[in-house]
Amino acid sequence: MINLKDDILNALELNTTLTGQLDTFYGYPAIFDLKAEPNQDFDTYVIYQLINNTDTFYADNKAKKEYIHYQISVFTKTGSTTSLGNEVTKTMESLGFYRTYIGETYETDTGYTHVSSRWKIKMRKEGL
Repeated sequence: MINLKDDILNALELNTTLTGQLDTFYGYPAIFDLKAEPNQDFDTYVIYQLINNTDTFYADNKAKKEYIHYQISVFTKTGSTTSLGNEVTKTMESLGFYRTYIGETYETDTGYTHVSSRWKIKMRKEGL
């Protein structure tokens, strides 16, 4: 299985226009894998997670490529969802992903506006 978590985290952290809009956590931008740190009062932060990884394009009974899906979720109480969404888009497209979904909701219980986007890429398996 191709693991792109480090690539995605590094790309998000290198986007200074994005990270300039995020809170910090121990000196790093508030970007988390799977879930945010508990008991924090962030204004704006990002969560990324693997949604699905599927083998495809078989030859000789072996998968030659993988379809990889990730979700990037931005949570903000006061930030610009347009700017944050644009920066996530720039970052993911720079890695070769294309967007398959984007949605925005307001969470009345937390006060966050939540923008989630899903991304897909097809990659050749290593060693092939």
